[in-house]
Amino acid sequence: MDKKRKILIDTDPGIDDGCAILAAMACEQFDILGILCVAGNKSLPVVTPNALRLVDFEQRNIPVCVGSACKLKEIGMGIVQENDGVEFHGADGMGGSGLDYSNRCLSDMKAWDFMLEKIKEYPDEIDLITLGPLTNVALAIQKDKETMKHLRSITVMGGSFERKGNTTPYAEYNIWFDAEACDIVVKELADDVKMTFVGLDGTHSCVISYDEVTLLGYEGGKRGELLQKILSSYMRNYWFKDGLLGAVIHDLFTVLCITNPEVIKEERRVRCEIQLDDEHYGQTKAVEGKPNVRAVMKIDHQKLVRAWMMLMMPEKQELIDRMFPEA
Repeated sequence: MDKKRKILIDTDPGIDDGCAILAAMACEQFDILGILCVAGNKSLPVVTPNALRLVDFEQRNIPVCVGSACKLKEIGMGIVQENDGVEFHGADGMGGSGLDYSNRCLSDMKAWDFMLEKIKEYPDEIDLITLGPLTNVALAIQKDKETMKHLRSITVMGGSFERKGNTTPYAEYNIWFDAEACDIVVKELADDVKMTFVGLDGTHSCVISYDEVTLLGYEGGKRGELLQKILSSYMRNYWFKDGLLGAVIHDLFTVLCITNPEVIKEERRVRCEIQLDDEHYGQTKAVEGKPNVRAVMKIDHQKLVRAWMMLMMPEKQELIDRMFPEA
């Protein structure tokens, strides 16, 4: 009997998305059914090739699906997402990875249709991980809400309940980009599907250092070399933008909270509402009432780095034990 966890990844790669997808593909407990692309960090013509690059790099046969080219309220208006995030993610959206790609794994199904098909095939078994805006998920709900209620869980990289936003004073980028979509996901699914937010409260409690990335570059083979390459400009920008010597790799941390839940140091159960008014647009707000989501509030740095290293270079356990001993 196959006991692997069935996973769908909805994403807008993205350097941190790339790190997260590599970690997910390295996890032997994951059966990744598909990678679903959505406009966010970059436009679809940029993020879709990045997903294909990663699948080819790992020599995996994982379907990659094209999703929404814009936020929910812009569908039908002829508007498509432009290439944001150049200063953090580079012109190709993944730190100048230099990876070739093919259309070998490109599916002809739209992301939301693929999502619904897989949930029907594996009801109550699929864990959905969202690393970008929630547009594809909202579109799937609008098409067939009852099927979407048969997800096993949803883990969202996004939001902030106590910490200042990174796009506005109130909002984190993924939620801000398409707050209407996130509002639909929370309102329609949170009371039926286990939902976790890994937002800025949790991710900013942990910083990956230059030394840790350099170690991966030295000892992690092709994976480590790729990670060091794509993270070098990312870390440089963190210094010049935020005065942070290292990097907060949001999407990677989200995946590691699933592969290695011991990295979660503190969490809260809250009732989440998505704010849609102009000033607070995209804010994930904790309100009075029965909790409907779990929010990761703090991450254990030592445990997270150890978990990441073990996924990326499992053959180097002796080195990892020496550098990052178990607590």
